[in-house]
Amino acid sequence: ELDKPSGIAGEAMLRAETPQEQQALIGVGRRNILINGNLQVSQRGTYTSATTSSNAYFLDRWLVDRNGTATVQHTTGHDIPGTPAICKAVKFVQTVTGNNYLGMRQKIENASIYAGRTFTYSAWIRSNTSNARIACYIPGTTPNTYVGPSHSGNGQWEYLSFTFTLNSGTPTDFRVDVYIDNGAYGNATITAGEYVEATMLQLELGKVATPFEHRSYGEELALCQRYYEKFDASGNFYAGVSVNNNPRINGTWMVAKRAAPTMTATGGWSVAGVIYGYEGYHSTASDALVPSWTADAEL
Repeated sequence: ELDKPSGIAGEAMLRAETPQEQQALIGVGRRNILINGNLQVSQRGTYTSATTSSNAYFLDRWLVDRNGTATVQHTTGHDIPGTPAICKAVKFVQTVTGNNYLGMRQKIENASIYAGRTFTYSAWIRSNTSNARIACYIPGTTPNTYVGPSHSGNGQWEYLSFTFTLNSGTPTDFRVDVYIDNGAYGNATITAGEYVEATMLQLELGKVATPFEHRSYGEELALCQRYYEKFDASGNFYAGVSVNNNPRINGTWMVAKRAAPTMTATGGWSVAGVIYGYEGYHSTASDALVPSWTADAEL
């Protein structure tokens, strides 16, 4: 035995039973670069039907990545090791056999700051085809595609991870992917009924995949609202009438946007947004109106 005192802190580290407990003891900061990695925030609604188009947002921060006919399901209550009962997943199901790709992706902001860095990307995946995999796409680097491991295709949840380094170049874009393909992106015959399902997606700096970082719903929602925010009026919204007899509204976001967002509104409102707030007017003189709006500053 080495009779060396370890102190109170050392004893606590030795008694910690999981990496999460050790990380909490030493105050490790946030690790997951991805936002909404456990897919719990859905300001656009819960999706259970075919999405309208490829390269369109369906959950906060997540784009549909497909070329063909498929359905999307936002599911919950999965029996995954180490996963709380509230964990949600997204499932993509091919509905018509065709030459296709099918999955989802997230774009990472400020790609240029990651040149030369080493990352580990991990996710829990379930699929009935061995062509389901995880990957990253970083234009402006050589190589620009980093392909990770494939699922076994046995229909069970599997934990996939891989490490890669951006070797050269200046990244112009940075995307993480979960999809069905055959390795030649966009050139796979996907049979009707094949699916890929994913949850707990994590991108972190370093060479080791650590357990998924569960953030609270409130924190995850605030991170998402920097890119997209939605207001659904449930009652009358009162606005003061200006000198030209048009009601006007002024306000601020719950979270400041990363850039001036694209605004949409209902009820005859014309609304414009800037990074820290918004303003709009209505074409009638009525002072009891119901404006619902969205502010979209996604990448």
